[in-house]
Amino acid sequence: MELLENYWQPARRVSTPERVLEPASPVDRVFIIAFRKKKKESQRRFWARFGVTQSRGSRFESGSEIPAPVAILLGLYFTRAISDSDLGRAERALHDRAFDAVSQDQ
Repeated sequence: MELLENYWQPARRVSTPERVLEPASPVDRVFIIAFRKKKKESQRRFWARFGVTQSRGSRFESGSEIPAPVAILLGLYFTRAISDSDLGRAERALHDRAFDAVSQDQ
């Protein structure tokens, strides 16, 4: 648990005379890219498991800030607290509920 507590510390702005460092995402983009490439997955396939489009995932990999919900899912995934099958079950459950809500409205 110690590892996760340290891992999820809020990002801080560090000011130096030469430059201002932007807040870091809780999940390192270089690690994400290396992980995805090691698994030989396309951006589309990798990011889809987190509910992110390929183009948005590309922006995350290029340095855009990753929203907290996605960062939390990535952190859980990389620490193996959740698996691909967990993410798949969650996605199916969300789609089933959405389908049920639409069916009841008609």
